[in-house]
Amino acid sequence: MNVIGLSKTRTAVRAFVLAAVVALAAAGCGTGTQQQSTGDWRTDADRGAILRAGARLTPAWVSKTFDPLKSIGGSDIVLDRLIYGTLTGKNAAGQPTPWLVESWSQPEPTVLDLKVRQGVTFHDGSPFTAEAVKAGLDRNRSAGSPYAASLAAISSIELPDANTVRLVTSRPASGALLLTLSGREGLIPGPASLADPDSMATNPIGAGPFQILEWRQGESMKLRAYPGYYDKDQYLVAGIDFVNVNDEVSARNAVLAGDIDVGFVDAEGVPALTANPGTAVAVNQSDAAYYVNINLTTQNPPLADVRVRQAINTAVNRDQIASAVIGAGSAPAWQLFPQGYPGHDPALEKRYAYDPARARQMLADAGYPNGFDMKLYAVSTTPSITRTTEIVAANLNDVGIRTQIVAGTSWVQDYAIDRKGDAAVGTWLPRTDPTLTFQSLFGGVGTLNVGKYSSPELNGIVDQAQGVTDSAAADTLLKQASGYVVDQALEVPIAYMPSLWGYSQKIGLRDGTLRDHGNLGQGLDFTSVYVKR
Repeated sequence: MNVIGLSKTRTAVRAFVLAAVVALAAAGCGTGTQQQSTGDWRTDADRGAILRAGARLTPAWVSKTFDPLKSIGGSDIVLDRLIYGTLTGKNAAGQPTPWLVESWSQPEPTVLDLKVRQGVTFHDGSPFTAEAVKAGLDRNRSAGSPYAASLAAISSIELPDANTVRLVTSRPASGALLLTLSGREGLIPGPASLADPDSMATNPIGAGPFQILEWRQGESMKLRAYPGYYDKDQYLVAGIDFVNVNDEVSARNAVLAGDIDVGFVDAEGVPALTANPGTAVAVNQSDAAYYVNINLTTQNPPLADVRVRQAINTAVNRDQIASAVIGAGSAPAWQLFPQGYPGHDPALEKRYAYDPARARQMLADAGYPNGFDMKLYAVSTTPSITRTTEIVAANLNDVGIRTQIVAGTSWVQDYAIDRKGDAAVGTWLPRTDPTLTFQSLFGGVGTLNVGKYSSPELNGIVDQAQGVTDSAAADTLLKQASGYVVDQALEVPIAYMPSLWGYSQKIGLRDGTLRDHGNLGQGLDFTSVYVKR
């Protein structure tokens, strides 16, 4: 799950990646239906304005600390990237871009040199150095870190000179690492924060564009522009005030009432926003790998049997859920990555088309002619997930899988840790690097790999993909991995989700488009919006 916003955008070859939470953070991508044209931001932007954004800020979405090793909720990355910045960014085509690292080179297949941007300072005025980057990365990849697995390819970190951080890897992995470092793994706290980790809970020191002015957990958060930030034109506002909104309907009503300037909204509310002369809407289509799915535990019978998992896939009515629940901009999902996205294989589409009679026969062939009992977990705080779960349960009951719905408020705690279900309906919040999707869900060590499934064949394909820098070669390997997941029915993808944004006519759009990080799963791109004078 994630936090501020979520969404997707339609772009041709992109490289990769939260249930709508709200809006925040930066990095481009996104096409959409915009209702307003915009002038020149150089003259129109009110640089002293405070942008008001709707967001889910309750403890279920935002952690109690800004320590990157402890703030691991899906929502946290949106806030963390605004505070810390990340070493690299990611563009609409899915390619790594410079941020706090200004360039890189690969002198050898297992060596990646990162050039640290000069003139950057942390919020306390201390310099952003190669030494600071090494200290942050060493902490991020340390034993017990939630990012140890995604940084496991790094065998050592060296400092060849004062401005270079050298990553030495145990195998070719540079293609993946550059994208990985645009996510949580690339968050670097300042030396003062590393010396006093407890202080990061409420007073994080980063090198990002904003600092925390006030935080009322579960209610609001006020960020103010860091005066020493190196790029004065990257963000065009003096601050962002985040206001808690519990769901898309609340956000839509807040935009209509003028209580917030921008927020994620519901499909049913789009007509009201477009009809109101004071508001507008952006619909960023779902062509990133953000989707509703069923996570399956695979270590115990009957779900350990691939034939049973294939039967469950065949029993789910994806078209009904996409049209009746997810709504405008959604599409049935048959594999991890959608059309136009690296790793998408047209041959996998509709592999398990909805067919209750066939599903019943598949269960009988697997030795379950009378079906079986199964607990299906779902977070009860998201209406679309609740409705999806009800349809899925009805579909499964129809083929003989007697399904008991177990409701809760924390997917990770209740399902992944406490194992309160045999399967769970949820949303997959993609990672900055597509190979991390496979590692997280099926790599054996990922938190979301509840069944601890592990396949040497799949792991080998993913390892190869991590070392490839050529996009065509990477796409070929990602397709192989996608095919393996579908063949083995390791999950049940249900529907790709769009992100819908409502915003006030007070908002200007830098290039005429409200962008989000759907391909990153990291919310609204705040570099794309400003408040008009």
